[in-house]
Amino acid sequence: MIRVDAGESGQGERMERMRDHTAFRARGLFLNFIIAATITFSAGLAGCSSPKPAEQQPAAGPQRYHLAGRIVSVETAKQQVTVDAGDIPGFMAAMTMGYSVKNPDQLTPLSAEDQITADVVVNGSDVSLENIVVVKKADKAKTPAATDAHPSSQQPAK
Repeated sequence: MIRVDAGESGQGERMERMRDHTAFRARGLFLNFIIAATITFSAGLAGCSSPKPAEQQPAAGPQRYHLAGRIVSVETAKQQVTVDAGDIPGFMAAMTMGYSVKNPDQLTPLSAEDQITADVVVNGSDVSLENIVVVKKADKAKTPAATDAHPSSQQPAK
């Protein structure tokens, strides 16, 4: 049997307390790591489930914009009108573009070179014209060749 004197017994208790303290600190570090990992994981999941940016979300209901322009052509069979329009604030810059017309009755009074105003209705990827108003009828005295040309491309009179 080994005899342990009082000096060695105190040192053994001290060593045991140091081991307990080391184990306690290790558990604390492990718990801190688990908490940090949980917070990071939660933040990552929250980022994945965040809504899309506002510009990608469809608006509630159709958006309406005011258009003013000149009719280039009317295609009654396709229920479409091509318009050379000025800037449409909040929607797009000036350009010539074909628009669908949901109500075919609105195409009847239209002809090439008419000056019009209308509402551009944007519902998702569907773009159409409504409330078409002819503000100035086309001059029927113009020759067909002159009506096909853009006003800026016409030659000046000599």
